[in-house]
Amino acid sequence: NRLFEYDLDEIIQKIFLNLTPIDLKNCRCVCLQWSGFIKKRLWNSKPAKKQLRNRLINQWKFSEPLLHYYDHGLRGVNFVVCDEEMIVCGYTRGQARVYNMHTGELRYQLQCNNQSLRAHHDGVQLDLGRTVIGSVTDSGFVSIWDKACGSLLYQAKHHGKHQSVLGIKVSDEFVLTGGGDGSLIMLERVEGVWKITHEMFENKEGISHIDADGK
Repeated sequence: NRLFEYDLDEIIQKIFLNLTPIDLKNCRCVCLQWSGFIKKRLWNSKPAKKQLRNRLINQWKFSEPLLHYYDHGLRGVNFVVCDEEMIVCGYTRGQARVYNMHTGELRYQLQCNNQSLRAHHDGVQLDLGRTVIGSVTDSGFVSIWDKACGSLLYQAKHHGKHQSVLGIKVSDEFVLTGGGDGSLIMLERVEGVWKITHEMFENKEGISHIDADGK
């Protein structure tokens, strides 16, 4: 902290610029003075930001990646999504599992179809929102789960009893699913409950993947 007292900004900046991105992020949590300096003199500084960007590009091109190998004895992964906190794997028999991104520990399991369904193959596709996880299965089940604890918020075969569902997009405002018959169905949270708000049946070509921005 004496470096700050003597206004040695350039020296402090060089020290911070030599840290790894993770260490730099952790330094912002030390105190308000460090956090403000890093934000102002590194992230909001064009020369410093250029150095950080060039180092990141160099890392991608030439550094050895840091590998984490997690083996939980399960086979048949059909789909994987992740964010900074969790990894969600959809398997081929109607289940998904949520793992801690940093430790690989199992957080909870999701039953994405009806447990009484005895299908040899029922692939699961997934998408992550800020507060929910969305899943769809080859057998047509659409499910929405609370991301924090894995509790089930919605589950139905709303594209039809015998219709597969092969596309899903989750955002903070809506969940959009696409059926094998080309149908599109949007769910939104209405008074705390997920409900169907839009249905589109004009398209007749089967959907396998889907994306949307809400517009």
